[in-house]
Amino acid sequence: MANRVAYLAESFGCVEQAWQRNPSELLMATGGNAGNLAFWHAARLLFEAEEVQLISRDTPAAAVSPSVEVLVIPAANFLHAGADLARMAELVRKLNRPCLVVGLGAQAESEAVPPVLKPGTLDFLREVSRLTPSICVRGAFTQGFCRSLGVDNTTILGCPSVLINPDLRLGEKLEARIAALPSTVGPFAVHAACIKPGLQSVERELTRVVMLHPGSVYFVQRPLEMIKPIFGDALTEPGEIAYYARCAEYLGFAGPAALTGFLRLHGQVPSSINDWAHGLRRFAAGVNTRIHGTMMGITAGVPSLCVCHDTRTRELASQLRVPHLAPRDFIEHRYSVPALFAAAKFSGTNFDAGRREASVGYAAAVRAVGLTPSRHLLSFGGD
Repeated sequence: MANRVAYLAESFGCVEQAWQRNPSELLMATGGNAGNLAFWHAARLLFEAEEVQLISRDTPAAAVSPSVEVLVIPAANFLHAGADLARMAELVRKLNRPCLVVGLGAQAESEAVPPVLKPGTLDFLREVSRLTPSICVRGAFTQGFCRSLGVDNTTILGCPSVLINPDLRLGEKLEARIAALPSTVGPFAVHAACIKPGLQSVERELTRVVMLHPGSVYFVQRPLEMIKPIFGDALTEPGEIAYYARCAEYLGFAGPAALTGFLRLHGQVPSSINDWAHGLRRFAAGVNTRIHGTMMGITAGVPSLCVCHDTRTRELASQLRVPHLAPRDFIEHRYSVPALFAAAKFSGTNFDAGRREASVGYAAAVRAVGLTPSRHLLSFGGD
C-alpha cells in the first residue's frame, strides 16, 4: 500500500502561529475562507501515511517529492464560474499520480442554472477524473453536473467533515439536545456574513439573534472586509471601504461605525479546528448561513442548523442529513430557536446511519488509490 502522499491544502486544520498574522495573512492561510480548515482537517483523518507533504495549488511539480505515490485533494466547491484551476490542472497532469479527491462540489445559486466553468477548471476536472477510480462529490447536483461534462466516475459522499467526531451516537445525542432546548435559550453561535442577494432578511435576523442573547458570538469565515474590524485593523483601500459600507447597510446597521462596534463586541475568526470546536461547546445552539460553521457545531455536539441558500449548501446539508432550512422557512420560524429545529425535522438515527454509509464509501475510495484507511475512519464501521 502507498504511504507517501502530497496533500493539496495550506494546513491540516490549524493556522500555525495565527497570533503573528495580520487579517490578510490569516485569511490567506485558510484559503480565503476559514471554513476550509474543517475539511482540510477531516480529509486528513481518512487515511494512514508514513509521509505527507503539504502542497498548494501554486506548488510546481518539480517541488513535490519524487517519492510521493498519491495526490490527495480536499476539494470543496471548486466547480464554480469564478474559479480558474488551470495551474492546479497542470500540477495534477505533471505529477501523474493516483488522486483521491474528496468533497468536490459545484456551486451556483440555482440548480436550474449550473455554473459555466472556465477552461482551466474543466481541464482540472478531466485530469483528476483520469487519475482516480472515482471522484468523491458532495451530492446529486454535483454528480449530475459532472456527468453533463462527460465525467462519469463519481461517488456521492458529502463532505468528510461529518466524520470528525468519532462518537457513533453523535446524532442520537444531538436529537436529545434539540428536544431539550427551552423556549428561551442562549447563548448562540452564529456563522454568517454571507453578503449576497436574496439572503438579506436572514442575515439581518442573525445579527439580531446575536445582539439579543448575551454571550452569543458572530463567527466570520470571510470576507476580509468583515474580518479586519474584528481585530481593530483599519480599512484603507477605497474599494474595501465602499464594500464595508455596503455590508453595514445590508446587515441593517446605521453605518460602518455601528457595524464595527458589533464586530468588535461579538466577532470571532476561527484559526484552529481544535480551538473552534472546543469553543463551540459552550453554546446552546448554532444557527448559520455557513455550512462548515454548521459542521463544526455538529462536531462539537451542539445543535446546529444551516439556512441553505445555494446549490452548495443545499446539496451538502441534505446529503449529510444535518438540520437545515430554506430561507423562507427560517423567516417563518425565526422568533423561536426550538421552532427552527422542529421545522428542520432532524433525525439522529438517520444522521448516524448516514455517517456509517459515508465511512464505507470513504474507506473504499481510500483503498482504491492505494492508501490505507485510518483507524479513525474504520471506527465508524467502514469495511
